[in-house]
Amino acid sequence: MRFTDKLELVIDEYEDNPGRPAWDKQVVCYGQVHSYIRVTLPAEPHLKTDRKLTAILALVTLCKTNGEDASWVPVWYHKMELVRAFDVVTIDCVIGQVKVSDRWGIIDRSLGSERAVMHGMWEPEYESEDEHD
Repeated sequence: MRFTDKLELVIDEYEDNPGRPAWDKQVVCYGQVHSYIRVTLPAEPHLKTDRKLTAILALVTLCKTNGEDASWVPVWYHKMELVRAFDVVTIDCVIGQVKVSDRWGIIDRSLGSERAVMHGMWEPEYESEDEHD
């Protein structure tokens, strides 16, 4: 198993089409953090900042998961995207990955979904203690 991070991002749905108006969409992304960078920008009147701004950025290679949330459904991926920089506040939690054949499965327990999902196996039926006659 290897570890990676879960990022919650707000992206422009039409970022690849500059002629369309921006449409913000919240997505869940998973990726591997390679390093962290501290960036300080000086005060700039053109940007309407009257003091310097400091941010910590994470250099992340995103997994190609189509924005699916592994805390709700099983999520698999085969490929990684290019390295991108994100503000560290977008990192929600550390998650795990496990390799099965030629793909990786994401293990995300951030919403209390601690149970394993075993496809192709039956789930036992448990009798409630409250249902006895």
